[in-house]
Amino acid sequence: MRAGSSPASPTSFFLTTGVRGVDFFDDDAGRSTKADSSPAQAPPRRRRSNPARTRTQRLIILAVVLFLIVFGLALWVRSCQQSRKVASYRDYFTGVSTAIADSDAVGKQLDQLVSNPTKYSRKELVAKLQQLSAKQDEIAVRASRLVAPDTLAAEQASFAEGMRVRADGFKLFSTAMLGSLANKKVTANQLAALEGYFSGPDAYYMSRFYLPARNVMTDQGVSDVAVPMATWYLKSHTFDLDRLQELLGSVGSSTKLTGVHGVALIKVVAQPGDIALISNGVTTVSASADLAFDVTVQNQGDVTENDVPVTVAIKPPGGDPITQTGTIATLPSRKEQTVTVQGFAIPAEALSKQCTVKVTAGPVKGERVTSNNTHQYKILLQLQ
Repeated sequence: MRAGSSPASPTSFFLTTGVRGVDFFDDDAGRSTKADSSPAQAPPRRRRSNPARTRTQRLIILAVVLFLIVFGLALWVRSCQQSRKVASYRDYFTGVSTAIADSDAVGKQLDQLVSNPTKYSRKELVAKLQQLSAKQDEIAVRASRLVAPDTLAAEQASFAEGMRVRADGFKLFSTAMLGSLANKKVTANQLAALEGYFSGPDAYYMSRFYLPARNVMTDQGVSDVAVPMATWYLKSHTFDLDRLQELLGSVGSSTKLTGVHGVALIKVVAQPGDIALISNGVTTVSASADLAFDVTVQNQGDVTENDVPVTVAIKPPGGDPITQTGTIATLPSRKEQTVTVQGFAIPAEALSKQCTVKVTAGPVKGERVTSNNTHQYKILLQLQ
């Protein structure tokens, strides 16, 4: 408000602003009138569906679903195949590992036997040798029946063959030891020569089975299945020559193992004529070309004796002995056997003269009492 002017009255205010006020209400009323007077606006029309496009969309969705199903099935089948493959390798190697462990256990028992054979009686030692041989034979049969995956067919054949070779080794060792117990000549070198039957299969396994099988596992993508190793016999000292010499020495010196050995000369009968020789006195004997002596020997020990030697020596007065020998192949414990010793060439100077006949049976290996092995007789050789 300017100085000197009087304040405006309400009437003059409305007169002054009336046009703008009327315009405000008029605009509102005008818009309302225009809106009321215009025709009603129709709702938007719905877009018509296109059947061809809908069908294509459904086919695409179906194709995607089918692809996902087929892809999932393929993954599942592949996973199942891989699982079956892994399981087949695992089952096979479990059988191989068990056979190796069992064979190693048999070898450890053999090693203990070599170290201390005298802890057994003779009967127990024989039974133990037979048991070890039978056990390895069973392992060899079991190994040959393992079903290997096709990719390991050659390796399986090598493994089975190695176990059969070791079974042969146990049989040969058992036979040799039984021979030693039966007083047959068995040397440490003969036993040591059998080592290849025991360590050889392990060397062959590591070369022809272990390394190729690991390569197969890599090629097949199998990483969580271990291939068993076989090295116990390669590290064993069972067949060291010194140990085998001690073994045979212990067996030979132990009455507990070898039993009581001893043979005795029972009687001597001159042929022809069935003329029994007597210890006291002189026996007249026919000096024919068929002169022979039937020598009866008794096994007084508790084990069978083999190859018992018998010697008959006729000594004419002033001459050299005329000696012939014979052998009793097998002489069971407490039994008697007779062997005929012949082939004597009697010189003319011995006829009608008193001669000495010395007859000896044995001795056998391990025999300690030999006083009853030899007898001397006096004979008079006469032409008939």
